[in-house]
Amino acid sequence: MCGMYFIENEFTRLSWDADGNLLEMRNRKSGRSRVRSHRLFRLILERPGLLEFEVFPAGGCRIETADGRARLSFEEVADEEGTRYRIPTAVTAVLEEEDVRWEIEVENRTEETVIRETHCPLLSFDDAEGSPALISSENISTRYENLRRTLFGSFSAYMAPDHKYIRKIGTYPGMSLSMNFSVLDYGTEGLYLGCHDPEFFMTTHGFELEKGERVNAFIARFPFAKSGEKSADRTVVTSVYSGNWFRATRKYRKWADSWYTPVTMPEHVRSSLGWQRVIMHHQYGEYFFHYKDLPRILEHGKAAGIDTIFLFGWTREGMDAGYPQYTADPESGGLEELRKNILKVRRNGGHVILYFNGQLIDTSSDFYRKGNGQKISVKRPDGTEHREFYNFSSTGTLIRQFGNKTFTLACPSSEEWLGILKDHVDFAWEAGADGVFFDQLGYTRCMCADPSHGHPVPFVGIMNCRRESLKKLYEYVKSKSPEFALGVEYPVDLEAPFCDFVHIWGNTAQVWNPDFRERGTRPELKNQAHLFRAAFPEVYLSDRDIRDDRDVVFPVNMAAFWGVRSDVEIYRCRADLSAAPVYRAYLGKANRLRNRYRELLINGTFAGQELHSVDHPLVLSNGFTAGDRLAVILTQSSAESLETHVSAPGFELQEFDSIRGDVIRRGERFLLPRDAFAVLIYKKISLNTNRRMEE
Repeated sequence: MCGMYFIENEFTRLSWDADGNLLEMRNRKSGRSRVRSHRLFRLILERPGLLEFEVFPAGGCRIETADGRARLSFEEVADEEGTRYRIPTAVTAVLEEEDVRWEIEVENRTEETVIRETHCPLLSFDDAEGSPALISSENISTRYENLRRTLFGSFSAYMAPDHKYIRKIGTYPGMSLSMNFSVLDYGTEGLYLGCHDPEFFMTTHGFELEKGERVNAFIARFPFAKSGEKSADRTVVTSVYSGNWFRATRKYRKWADSWYTPVTMPEHVRSSLGWQRVIMHHQYGEYFFHYKDLPRILEHGKAAGIDTIFLFGWTREGMDAGYPQYTADPESGGLEELRKNILKVRRNGGHVILYFNGQLIDTSSDFYRKGNGQKISVKRPDGTEHREFYNFSSTGTLIRQFGNKTFTLACPSSEEWLGILKDHVDFAWEAGADGVFFDQLGYTRCMCADPSHGHPVPFVGIMNCRRESLKKLYEYVKSKSPEFALGVEYPVDLEAPFCDFVHIWGNTAQVWNPDFRERGTRPELKNQAHLFRAAFPEVYLSDRDIRDDRDVVFPVNMAAFWGVRSDVEIYRCRADLSAAPVYRAYLGKANRLRNRYRELLINGTFAGQELHSVDHPLVLSNGFTAGDRLAVILTQSSAESLETHVSAPGFELQEFDSIRGDVIRRGERFLLPRDAFAVLIYKKISLNTNRRMEE
């Protein structure tokens, strides 16, 4: 075709017109191209008096193609009024087997303009055959079944120009995304959108409805290139692939193996089925427990297979108060009483993990008022401190509405702050605890803009800095003992090599259709394509949000279904399991089954539906492998009873069991009552076994 330029290999074909518009991104195995003609990139600029405006390629495009590589060069860009800016921009696409690596280079030859963002590649989709599902690592993993419909529900009210773009965005790392890739899933094939940045700089994955019509996707990077500066980014990777979403997780993990090494967990962490998370003394002064209650809390947990206490609010200052000061509470007997009861728990076969916050500074603390709290705090672009508020209350209304405590955040670039966290480790070690937990270390609220800290402004590498700080903290913890544990809140992959467990904030049992039982339909799990478990099966994750006896069976089943540990938080950590007898009884049954098949269900490798299939649409199934064994989980909560056939080619069924003993086997078919949870154990059929069967 005249005026068309292309590169291709056996997997992928890309083509452009003479103006540099991307015309085609074709999966040569299926023959399909999902994209339609659109400009290849946009830049977000800043000039005096206008913080953000967009520009696109302008003028002629020079296109060079050779050996699976295309380079498109533009001398200028223009805004929507046609004003041109001298910002030479070059975009290069490089075919690497099934993947395409994108490079964007910009040079700022303007006088007063800053290049804030690059959106490249900017892909526009033809969804005439149906809109794809969007799978992201938001809240660990979230699947949006219809991208176009999701975008129509993403209006910003009056916060953004929705008449231009209705957007859904997620930012990595530590803002909303736990991994730096997203997937557009078409069922039998998909599009991988990844950023392989070894420096872990801030990255936004954007999906938009352009002027109410076009569905677009882009990856935003933040060069902040000033006048006279150049910037080059070579981190973005896309791939049109055949197969299910598991293919995308393997692409990401293959890259992650360049920096990720799984930790060797302490044995008490590896063998744990979870913890009871309890608050002793709250921010507003109320006591729920004292140190002498620790042995009793353990016994209530052990009845349900929970051997660990996750101890919050154990200080005189109370939960979320006084940070970074943590004083053993004299009302409970002080440090000696704390140590004595921690050791009682350990002698009785239990474990205690002490809570500390990894970034909050109480603005009423001496460290803030008289120390360096104000100096090391995170600053916003306007120079003011970033502030946060946690309005915990009792039965009144005033504190809940108007607050009690104000916090700022410590910038992770501060060596003084790292020293304070190490002091907390020393305290926990001296108190006899089995480990330490640092809250909020897996996420950040903003990019620090304080130039006095010695880091770039804005600090797009703030989470990489935190990763380096966490690495030092992890090494310090392990210098005490390899069995001394370190945990963090919120899963983000870059921190996984430097923590033993993760207390999640995210999806485990959440559904899009909470009326699925009444309607007799399949539960639409928000994380039904669990990207994080598939990409990083070694990471110890918890569940969250089971707080009483009101809804127990389905959430417990889902924790076991995904192979995560239990975070028991009765009445939002104000009581222990004795206050939730229904939960305790069912969790105990579930944990007896999980303990029996621990090496598969807890410590095995997540396999999803890769090695098995079921034939009933209402049945949820999952798989885990260890050596030559496969565990298949079956559960359903939609019908009074149903029967399904299970197929696991290359494997032979050895045994099965269920939480309530209510699942019936009929050959390769299984009868499942409502809320049943079954585990089927298969062994791989050896070559010799196959030969004997053939004979």
